[in-house]
This record gives sequence, C-alpha cells and structure tokens, in this order.
Amino acid sequence: MAKILARTAADNFCVMPYNLRVFALLGLWGDRRKLYRLYVLLVIAFAVIIFPKPVRISDRHPFESIVRSVAELIFAALCYLTIIILAIKSEPFRQVILKLEEALALFRDRNDQCSELIVQVNARIHRFSLSYAKIHLLYVLLFNLAPPVYNYPHYFLQSRLPTANRTVEFLLPLMQDLYGLDVRHNIAHYTIFWVSIIPLCVFLTLILWYKGSLFMLVRYNTLLYQLVNQLLRQFEFEAADLELGKKHNRLQRIVKLHYTAIECTKLLDNILSLILLIQFVGCLLLLCLLLFYITRNHNLNVINIGVLFSSILIEMMCFSYLGNQLTEENAAISNSAFNCHWYEEPIVIRKYFQRIILQSHRKATITAGKFYNVNIVTFAQLIKTSYTYYMIMKEMF
Repeated sequence: MAKILARTAADNFCVMPYNLRVFALLGLWGDRRKLYRLYVLLVIAFAVIIFPKPVRISDRHPFESIVRSVAELIFAALCYLTIIILAIKSEPFRQVILKLEEALALFRDRNDQCSELIVQVNARIHRFSLSYAKIHLLYVLLFNLAPPVYNYPHYFLQSRLPTANRTVEFLLPLMQDLYGLDVRHNIAHYTIFWVSIIPLCVFLTLILWYKGSLFMLVRYNTLLYQLVNQLLRQFEFEAADLELGKKHNRLQRIVKLHYTAIECTKLLDNILSLILLIQFVGCLLLLCLLLFYITRNHNLNVINIGVLFSSILIEMMCFSYLGNQLTEENAAISNSAFNCHWYEEPIVIRKYFQRIILQSHRKATITAGKFYNVNIVTFAQLIKTSYTYYMIMKEMF
C-alpha cells in the first residue's frame, strides 16, 4: 500500500498517478479482466444493503424510518448509477486522461513558470485526494462504530433488569431488515448484521472516493486553461524581442494546447452530463429527506444521517466550485489575448489570436444533462430548492 500511495518526481506531470494505481486494483483502470471484482462486490452490496430495505409504513417501520430508508436507498443508488455510467463511458474516461497526460508531458523538461504551475497544482490535487480519502475513512468509522459503541453497553446494562422491564431497541447503522433476522432486539442477529455491512460500507466509500476522481479531472482540465493563460502572458512580455517565425511557433503551440483543453472539456461533459443530472436530482431529494429526518429525531442515528448529508454536500460543492473555476479560466483567456496587443501584429499572427479569442468565447462548462451549467449559482439554487421542499414536507407531515 505504501508503494501505491508513494509520490515520485515523475508523478508531477502525470494525472492522478496514485489514484489510478488504486483503481487498477479494483479493475477500474488498466486490465479490464479484473473488473469482475467490482461486479462481485456490487452484487453482494445489493443483496445485503439495497434489497432488504423496508419501503412501506408499518408499526415496525413508522414514517420517519421510511424517510431514512428512502434517503439511504437514494444515496446507494447514486453510487451504483455512477459506477454503471462510468463503466459505459470507460473509453471517454481513458481518452481524457491520455489527452491530459500528453498535454502535461509537453512541459516535463522545461524549467519555467508553466512547469512550476503544473507541479504546484499536481501537488495540491494529491494533497486534496489524500484529505478526501481521510474524510471518507472518518465517515466509515463514524458510520459503523457509533451505533455499536452505544448498543452493546446499553444491552448489557438492560440485561441485568427483569425481562418485563427491558426496553432494548438497537440503533442501526442502516435502516433495514435482513432476511428475517431480528436485528433490532437480538444481540446475536444484530452482530451478524453489523459485521456483514462493514466491508460493504467500506466498498461504497471506495465508490465515493472514485467519484472524487471526476472532479479532480475537472481540475486538471482547468489547469490546461491556466497554462494557456500563462503562455499568453509570457508572449505579451517577450513578443517585442521575438522574430516572426518564433512568434508563429509559439502561438501554434498555444492554439493547440487551447484546443486540447476544449476537447478535454467536451469529453468530461460527455462523461459527467448524465452523472451530474442524476446527482443533482438525487441530491435535491436526499437533502430534503435528510433535513426532515434530522429535525424529527434526536438520537445517535442523526450521526449516520449527518455523515450522508455531509458527504453528498461536499461532493456537490466540489463539482460546483470546480465547474465554475473551469468556466472562468477559459473566459480569462480572451483578456490575456487582448493584452498581447495582437491587433498591432502582422496578419499571420492576428489569425492565431482571433482563433484563440473565438474559442475562449465559446463557454467551456460542465453541464447536468445539458439542461444547466454546474457552477456556484446552480449549487446555491439546489440548496434553496431542497430547503423549500423540506419546508413543504414539514408542513404536510
């Protein structure tokens, strides 16, 4: 594991190097023959976590518990659908990584501001990825340890009381039944349930971490636009001392890099469009249901619901912030080009600048199902709409 997570100097110009090494273990990258491991885990998770979920109101499952069960079902469905869509979009996913690595490799042997920018951004992405993994590790610990830490001591204290006075009902990590087992009152059945879901919760956490690689790719795409801006600023300061042939070569490389960045954005939008549409709709429903449950319950179950709430909120914040940054960096290219006083250059040079400006005016953005752009504004609208639905639900029930 230390070898997989280790970072070398060669990784400075690679795309998600250690992430891809972890994905290769799961069959999500590289040798596709290992993909059977993922399918086996998905089937087991479906049988243990998704299929047994209660979805009807009864004396055993009051309305609040059904709300929680549906929220957990939506959360699991988002994980499943993301993996399925990424399996379908495996070729665009591979293409965007290869294009990004080819673009970054152009700066590998250079010692200038662009290469320094790549090293800095790649180091930040690496630190973010580790922090994101640590947060999800904390989620797993909170999600799986908080209920038993409360349940086992409470059960043994209650076991000393007369049978008629015992009122033990276990707090569950997940709101569900398990094929006839009495997981709410029988300590042995509860233990079987708890032990069986721990590895599957870890697996779902790995899927969430894998989803995090998608907004890391958005950040790498943004880096290409930043490199275009940096190259244009260098051209602005050095243009007076450059011959026409050197200007021609430099601008040719800048146009090519800008075109690569735009191609990567199109590929990412192709990969993410359906995922983000499902994610936004699911997030809207999930936030509404979780808010409703949290305000109706004041026990340790709130910790587990809080973990789901925090996870989905952070995920959408990352997509929205990075989508907004991507759009702004591409728009900034137009200003960088104008600052080069391109209109004073010969016609052959002006054509390059006109192409760059026209490309930067075509809005580079990540969309949710082609319906709306993913940025800070749409994220704020999502939160506002979720809260509105929660207030309606609160008044109705």
